[in-house]
Amino acid sequence: MKLVVFSPKRLGALIEDDSIVDLNLAYAAYLSQKGVSRPYAHACTEVPSDLLAFIEEGDAGLRAAEKAVSFVQDGVTEGPCGERLVYEAGEAEILAPLPSLASRIVMAGANFYDHAADVFSMMRGEKITKDDIRRQVEEGKSPPWGFWKFSRNVVGPDEPIIYPARTERLDYEVEVAAIFGRKGKDIPEDEAMDYIYGYTIVNDVSSRDQPRDNGLFLAKNFDTSVPMGPCIVTSDELGDPHTLGLRLKVNGEVRQDGSQSDMIRDYPFWISFMTRDMTFYPGDMICGGTCAGTALDTSPRDADGKTKPDNFLKLGDVIEAWVEKIGTLRNPVVSKRK
Repeated sequence: MKLVVFSPKRLGALIEDDSIVDLNLAYAAYLSQKGVSRPYAHACTEVPSDLLAFIEEGDAGLRAAEKAVSFVQDGVTEGPCGERLVYEAGEAEILAPLPSLASRIVMAGANFYDHAADVFSMMRGEKITKDDIRRQVEEGKSPPWGFWKFSRNVVGPDEPIIYPARTERLDYEVEVAAIFGRKGKDIPEDEAMDYIYGYTIVNDVSSRDQPRDNGLFLAKNFDTSVPMGPCIVTSDELGDPHTLGLRLKVNGEVRQDGSQSDMIRDYPFWISFMTRDMTFYPGDMICGGTCAGTALDTSPRDADGKTKPDNFLKLGDVIEAWVEKIGTLRNPVVSKRK
C-alpha cells in the first residue's frame, strides 16, 4: 500500500489513478455498512487518521485499510454522514509522510561504491575506483559512519527548499529511507528487515562549504534540509529495497542515476549497527545513502581547493528525486525571506 499524509494531516492511500482515499473515514463507512455500532470510534481504533498511530497498528491496521480501499473501489464515495472519501489527483495537498516530530532520521555516510569512489577521487586529486573502495571495505579501512538529521527540518512534496544564508554550495542527494514499524534494540541482521514497515524518499540537502570544526551538524541541519515523500510504500508492496533504481534531476537535467544495488552496506547491517545499545521506535528511519552524481562529486576544485559553483543548486532550481516503486519528490529552491 502507498500511504500519504494529506492536508489537514489525515492518513490516505494512493490508488492506481493517484487519487487519495481517506482511510479512516472509508473504514468507518465500511463498518457502518456492516452494521457495526459506533463505526467512527471503531475506525479510529483500527485505522487511525494519524500516521504514527496507524504504523503502530502493524499488519492488523493494513488489513483493515485494505478492506477500506476495496470498499471505495467498489463504488462507495461517502462516509456514514456524507463525508468525502476520495480526492482526485491534485485536489488535496500531500504533506511529508513524517510519522512524528519525535521520529529520528539516521543518514548512512558514503554508503554507495560509485559515490564513495567519486568523493575520494575529488578529495585526493587522483582516480579512485569502485574496486578500490571494495578493497578498502574488505580490509577494514572504510568503517561505517553517518549522522542525524532533525525531523523539524522536514518538508513535503512541492514545498520550497530555502537557500540558507550560511552557504554558497548547496547540494542534493536522493536517498531511500527505511521506516521502523516495531520497537527494537540489539537487532540481529537476520531479523532486521522484519522491523521495517515501509520506505520513502529523502533528499539529503547539504551545505558543502561549512568549516570542518563544525563537523556535519551545520552542514546537514537547517530549515528545509530534509525534503521527504511523497508517500510511504509498505514493505509487502515494495519488496527488496536493495534493487531499486534511483534518479535525481535539476531543472529536468539528470544529475544522479543509480541503483540501490550499489550500496556498500545494506539495511540489515545499518539496522543492527544502529540499534546496538539503543532502542529504535516505530517511525524512526534509516536512510541508506546516495549514488554518484552529487554536485560535490562532479565539481572540480580550483587552485585553492575550493569546488567550483556551477553544479551546485541555485535560486529558482527545481529538484526531482525519483525512486523506483515509490515515486517522485519535487521541490523548488527559493530565497530566504528577509
